[in-house]
Amino acid sequence: MPFANRVFRTIILGTSFCGSVSWGQVSRDSTAQPPGLDSKLAQVPQVGELSTVSRLDGVHFVSNSNSQILLEKDGKQYLIDTQAKTIQEVSTQAQLTNSAQTPNPQAKSSQPAKSDTNQSKEKEVYYTEDINLWTLPTAHHLEKKALLVDFTHRFALDDGRTFKGQVMNQLFGLDGYSFSSFGLTYGITDRFFAGAYRVPSGLGRIIELYGGAQLSQESKGHPFSSTFRVAVEGANHFRENYVTSLELAVARSIKKRAQLYFVPTFSFDTRRLVTAFGEPVPKMDGQNIMAIGGGLSIDFRPTVAFVAEAIIRTNGFPEERHRPSFMFGVQKKLYRHSFTLGFSNSAATTISQRSTTRGALGLDDNFGGLTIGFNLSRRLF
Repeated sequence: MPFANRVFRTIILGTSFCGSVSWGQVSRDSTAQPPGLDSKLAQVPQVGELSTVSRLDGVHFVSNSNSQILLEKDGKQYLIDTQAKTIQEVSTQAQLTNSAQTPNPQAKSSQPAKSDTNQSKEKEVYYTEDINLWTLPTAHHLEKKALLVDFTHRFALDDGRTFKGQVMNQLFGLDGYSFSSFGLTYGITDRFFAGAYRVPSGLGRIIELYGGAQLSQESKGHPFSSTFRVAVEGANHFRENYVTSLELAVARSIKKRAQLYFVPTFSFDTRRLVTAFGEPVPKMDGQNIMAIGGGLSIDFRPTVAFVAEAIIRTNGFPEERHRPSFMFGVQKKLYRHSFTLGFSNSAATTISQRSTTRGALGLDDNFGGLTIGFNLSRRLF
């Protein structure tokens, strides 16, 4: 009997232990899923299978909550709590309150449309690399610490051989004498810039110093780009015949294909255009002159443009002909580079003298007297 009692007690204890273990497992499994939810849990996709969407109709995030989502379906609203794993239907009165406080999805979608409109405006700004069209400024924005180098070459003493006689023997005038000038422009800040420019001995060893400011930019949403510049010129390496000029440059893009330029200039004590080979330029009396310039650049290829400009003096030396100086040519634009090849009736390139034609030198300044020239521009920094 004692042995039988021990066996009976052992069976009862083992059965009780197994039952408690099974009940514990059932209890834990029953608390893992709240009642009312499907017993099958959705499997989260891998990261590579997910993609972000800006908006989903009928789904709204609840303000001041990191776990609740408001779902609209079949005219009803449901509050989903991802942390508690519960779904509750919202009453009709609460739905009216939520609809008044929930932003209109179309109003939200209008904001990206507005930004897209701004981006399209930026894309419609004309692309140029040089701060000069030929001699007129383009109001091109020069960034802070940017350094631009300019070379100008004018074969202006060929007496019309560009389009007369044996043009191929003269290589359209490129075999003639060139007035080669050099200049630097530096961006002091994102708005202010300064520079220097030197004309060779044949035109008086003129040094031009200038400073200016960017007044507006089309790329920032302004209706046009504009710059203002003040320049002082001095002949014989800035020793005499000083000229002060005030210049306003306005540029307006026509989509991405073209740009128009308007440049009025006031020059005080402007001197005549003279040649001085091997000798200093003599001291001369000057006159106050106003000149109005206009230009055009049209792209016929993505990086190639037809360019033209004309400048006329409204007053000046009465003994000189007041024909406008003009040019036309082709410009090639690359990243931080620009090359312009053109034909012009003027040899001058400084602010006060660019409105002077070859007629001041006793040469033909009509269409038959056009001479060739080119500009090279390179941004170093």
